[in-house]
Amino acid sequence: MRKRHLVATALFTLAFTSRVQAQGALSLEGLGYPTGQLSARAEGTGGGVGDFDALSLVAPAALAGVGSSALFFQYSPEFRKVTTSSGSASTTTARFPLVAGVLPMGQDWTLGLSSSTFLDRSLETSLQRVQVVGTPTDTVTLTERNKVLGAINDVRLALAWSTNPIFRIGVGAHVFSGSNRITFSQLFPDSARYTSTSQNGRISYAGFAASLGLEFHPSRAIGFSINGRKGGDLRAESGDTAIGSARIPDHYSASVTFEGIPGAVISARVAHDAWSSLTNLSSSGIQAFDGWDTGVGIEASGPRILQRIITVRAGARFRTLPFGYPAPCAPPIPTGSSCTNPERVSETSFAAGLGVPLTRERASLDLSLQRASRSAADIKERGFILSIGLRVSP
Repeated sequence: MRKRHLVATALFTLAFTSRVQAQGALSLEGLGYPTGQLSARAEGTGGGVGDFDALSLVAPAALAGVGSSALFFQYSPEFRKVTTSSGSASTTTARFPLVAGVLPMGQDWTLGLSSSTFLDRSLETSLQRVQVVGTPTDTVTLTERNKVLGAINDVRLALAWSTNPIFRIGVGAHVFSGSNRITFSQLFPDSARYTSTSQNGRISYAGFAASLGLEFHPSRAIGFSINGRKGGDLRAESGDTAIGSARIPDHYSASVTFEGIPGAVISARVAHDAWSSLTNLSSSGIQAFDGWDTGVGIEASGPRILQRIITVRAGARFRTLPFGYPAPCAPPIPTGSSCTNPERVSETSFAAGLGVPLTRERASLDLSLQRASRSAADIKERGFILSIGLRVSP
């Protein structure tokens, strides 16, 4: 048991303290990339309409406005390019960040069950280095591969209440779970002379949180939404051994929509996440920063195609990612010091999207494309995120 614990802890430390050059992405530092838990519709408006969208997991009160039962599924691949002073590399990450079901219960109540990706961490890196082995000594080129597959997911059961379109209230209970499967391999070119090695570890997560949302529409032209999520404990375990603990980040957001222009909805949103509560998850000291997330967008009726009105969307979003990049400290650095100076990773994204009704209004297709730019120190990262969301009303 002791040996297994030490191996798991070593793999845990390796996975969460590697530098961006090895990971290949600023967005995959720490515990991973926060997808935002927004639907393709909300992403197309820069997140501005997220707190009024029943299919996003940030506002339980929005469920009361869904109107009919619905099932929703979303696929969001990201095409990423990282540029450093030594070169550039391109990768693709496939994500299925959101699945949701909504069920009206009578005139006043609506029930929703959803699962979304809270933090995504899927990566594979390869590094070649020269290793001296054997007696007498021999020099060989060793390949080290580090592969991590996994995520932390947020499963929410929410209930919303409303007797009129002016005021809505909703509550949610959240279960956070997931795992990271870690494989660290050392591969020799000549398998007849040297034996390659591989270590495997699995880190699992479990945590809880609760959320509350309020939505108020004093007139048809304007609406306000306030939402909050209070986080509970989050534990990291290897098998039956606890190797770290922290708190689910508290989340608060406020939004406004303006519908005074016929056929258009203008929205703005600001949110704050206490990501620093995740810093103590590991004794290796994952550096996390609290962050702001702001977005503005517009949604309007577009052209009519095949007797269907197409909705067009556009927006911009600005936020700080939770985990910093461990850039080296400025010289002079004391002899023997492993000094690092974590820097915040900022993200700016611009988005556009379409909403297409299908099969006599019983289904709809939402498409959005985001161009995200991330930066820290001398590292630049560019990502294109294509989101495809399908909603079906049985």
